[in-house]
Amino acid sequence: MGSESLADRLADQLLDQVVRGELAVDEALPSEGEIAAQAGVSRLTVREAVKVLRTKNIVRVKRGRGTYVNAPDQWTDLELVLRLAGRRSGSSTAALGLLEAQRILETGAAELCAQRRSEADLALLGTHVAEMDKAVAEHDAAAFVRAELAFHSTVLRSCGNVFVPAMCGPLERMLLRLHTRAAHVVQVRRRTLRHHRRILAEITAGSPAAARAAMNAHLEQTAEDLLRHGVGGAADSAPAARGTLRRPVGDSAR
Repeated sequence: MGSESLADRLADQLLDQVVRGELAVDEALPSEGEIAAQAGVSRLTVREAVKVLRTKNIVRVKRGRGTYVNAPDQWTDLELVLRLAGRRSGSSTAALGLLEAQRILETGAAELCAQRRSEADLALLGTHVAEMDKAVAEHDAAAFVRAELAFHSTVLRSCGNVFVPAMCGPLERMLLRLHTRAAHVVQVRRRTLRHHRRILAEITAGSPAAARAAMNAHLEQTAEDLLRHGVGGAADSAPAARGTLRRPVGDSAR
């Protein structure tokens, strides 16, 4: 196994300590030598692991003083922020926060889409709804989720603002597992299909306020469905600890 993989694993272990509160905000990480000795890795691997954390702004280096933990609101990796939120507040609360952020962004995107969509955009949205309809008829939950997410992606891309899909993409990826679990319930698929037909109708009609309201109604229902059917159980619990630095990660080069 190469040093890069070892560095990623070590970075993940350090991150776990931050998430568990063992390394507090503004606290200095142990020295390179201490981390290397505890983890059973080389100092080079430690430096590479810290570099991984620095690229996501999880830590900062104060020259001559050490490496310190940044506050989560400075982290640049949204999935890691969710991981921390899930650990601190539980998966349901973290999912609610994600859904709230999604609703804020996507209702506005639907409003803009109704103003700026092209005929090609409308045709593509219609194709996605037809695929959702087919998936409902064939009881294919996986195909339904793919078509639903494609619909939302098209709305985001069709709103005429390149920043919106860039911001919404990470939210969609993190919610994918919950969408997939909830979509196994046939009533959820049918309700969701009805909402998407309404959203498409309002976008097609060029009614920005109505498109916004339709998307809001859909995402409110989605939040209810996901919390009822998507959150809970072992798959949604906080990530299991991968061990502390005292457990070697397998680097033989000292």
